[in-house]
Amino acid sequence: MIYIKNNSNNPYFNTASEEYILENFDDGRNAFMLWRNEPCVYLGKNQNAYAEINLEYAAKNNIKVVRRLSGGGCVYHDMGNINFSYFSPVSDEGDDGKILNFGHFTKPVIHALQNLGVKAELIGRNDLLIEGMKFSGNAQYVHKNKAGIKKILHHGTILFDADMSKLSEVLNADEEKIKSKSVKSVRSRVTNVINHLPGDKKMTADEFYKYLEDYVISENGCDVYDFTEEDIKSINFLADNYYNTNKFIYGANLKYSFKKKKYFEFGTVEVCFNAQDSMIGDAKIYGDFFGEADIQLLEEHFNGLPHDRAAIKEKLENADMEIGKFIKGCDAEKLLSLFV
Repeated sequence: MIYIKNNSNNPYFNTASEEYILENFDDGRNAFMLWRNEPCVYLGKNQNAYAEINLEYAAKNNIKVVRRLSGGGCVYHDMGNINFSYFSPVSDEGDDGKILNFGHFTKPVIHALQNLGVKAELIGRNDLLIEGMKFSGNAQYVHKNKAGIKKILHHGTILFDADMSKLSEVLNADEEKIKSKSVKSVRSRVTNVINHLPGDKKMTADEFYKYLEDYVISENGCDVYDFTEEDIKSINFLADNYYNTNKFIYGANLKYSFKKKKYFEFGTVEVCFNAQDSMIGDAKIYGDFFGEADIQLLEEHFNGLPHDRAAIKEKLENADMEIGKFIKGCDAEKLLSLFV
């Protein structure tokens, strides 16, 4: 087995690195990689960001939004969260039993934790639990590269010492404001591994990362591989031009309807629209507010815009209009809050 050292905390780089490894590491051996992200929300490939994430909270707290290759639900990452990726060749028929065999790929993590005296176990299809509480979600993706080699990517999270207050806030999207047929996350009672370590095994997230790295290398006789300058250049290019783009993060061929209502001192305002590939259409603004200009003129400014905070903000700031003429007492920031 190869152990791939990855020192990046950039979530777009780390996600791109998985595709790069799937596409370019072809010597037939299994590979294992540990990595950590700065604060971000990690979407499954079939999920709707607007239905899963409190995007307003994410923007205010500098929490990035990232979409991964695999399916499954939405999770929160920060530096107290250790992530692992397991890459393994599979036959075209999948007859080696690896595909959707979550037990096979989570064994290194389970055994490493059991070695510390933590009673971790795989429950159900893809969750790792301690004392009935989830600390790790897992997902898989099957990839055939340009050389025709088929591989499985199994990756998972380990909540070691994550900020649970931010986790609960940022994954708390208002289900009443958006109607979507995309895959929904299943919320579970979660816990941090650090809370279950025996007293003589207490350690920091940095120390646990090093422990897990050493354990995997030692137990599997791994050769250690460091990304080369050329690897890093190629991964950064993939991250910048694909994974860190609004089209990939928010598009994903999604259709949904959105509505949000707020009560202000000047009256109630409700924004409604339909979205196709995250582009706003059929925008309507309702409420008991007062204004001197026809609200339809304001509505038309939003049709055709990406459902993206930055794009809407730019439009509101650059448009040759005064919001107060349409909604007396309202400004661009207040109106923007109704679109996210």
